[in-house]
Amino acid sequence: MECISINYRHSDISVRERLAFAEGTQTEIMRAVCGNLSAQCVILCTCNRTEIYFSGVSDECILKILSDYSGISQSEIIPDVCFYREEKAVLHLFRVAGGLCSMVLGEDEILRQTKNAYRKACEAGAVSYEFHRIFQAAAACAKRIKTETPISRVSVSVASIAANEAAKYGKKILVIGASGQTGTTAVKNLLSHKNVRITATVRRHGSNIRIADSRISEAEYSERYKYIAESDCIISATSCPHYTVTLNELKKMNISGKKLFIDLAVPPDIDKGITQIPGISRLGIDDFKRLAEENHNIRAGSIETAEYIIAEEIENLHKEIIFHNFLPSKDLVCKRLADNPEQAVFSLKKELDAETLSRVLDILGGI
Repeated sequence: MECISINYRHSDISVRERLAFAEGTQTEIMRAVCGNLSAQCVILCTCNRTEIYFSGVSDECILKILSDYSGISQSEIIPDVCFYREEKAVLHLFRVAGGLCSMVLGEDEILRQTKNAYRKACEAGAVSYEFHRIFQAAAACAKRIKTETPISRVSVSVASIAANEAAKYGKKILVIGASGQTGTTAVKNLLSHKNVRITATVRRHGSNIRIADSRISEAEYSERYKYIAESDCIISATSCPHYTVTLNELKKMNISGKKLFIDLAVPPDIDKGITQIPGISRLGIDDFKRLAEENHNIRAGSIETAEYIIAEEIENLHKEIIFHNFLPSKDLVCKRLADNPEQAVFSLKKELDAETLSRVLDILGGI
């Protein structure tokens, strides 16, 4: 297996969005790759990455196909590409499926996306035994990581914890200051939750949101109170020297129902007095700091455990594939061992290194 990856760590969104192929195009690409009957191909396309896992064709072939379908020249694509080969490609897939390569570490959506990519490749007839086992094993490993570690259950940054709290509170989220570092982190984490709809404020002459997702819409900062009325939760994370949300302005709106305001700014963005209004709650940055510190220690241990699980599962996968490839010769080998066992044992001495020979003889001695 080999992998060509264009992802958020190495590629600008202007390149990634042109390589975010629709499902029909993905099927065409897989069939184009598998014009060589011995080839295999799986395409994983998300908002943060386009990856092609393949075998039986060259890198040049894949790069040409990417260029043909995206309209980007190969010379433009190559600086954004990461290449993974053989064991490193398998390791990369397991880490991707397990959420270790995601913007939001340990997020769950990537496993569903990886399984869907594999399913589409199966429907296109683009995979055979080796890829079947690799992708099935990667999915099983990801589930084990989520079961045996808390990596998907804890967040490590104030912004990510706040975003998770917002997503639990409601589905319509307004983010004031989404183009800043804290606001961007909050938006990324919100997008890891299903059915969330985000409105992000922008200033007329300021920076726009650099995250491409159909669930994000932009609104003028000056119209923020209009969108507050429509939102379940409001997150504010600006560097403004004054309040972005005030008690007096909210009083004018005659708000009914419950709303959660989350203030991630220092100095504060949101007037603390807004909690005088029935149904309105406010959480500040200090409410999330302690939990962030505790979660950081938990997550650090989770990553180490997850990497150990991946190594263990890949080792089992390699043994399974090796044994599968041996099966057609099994009967002949057993016959030779029965006919001339002494020659077979001495051939092991000749062909194997000392450590491997010792392990094989121990196994044979225990039969």
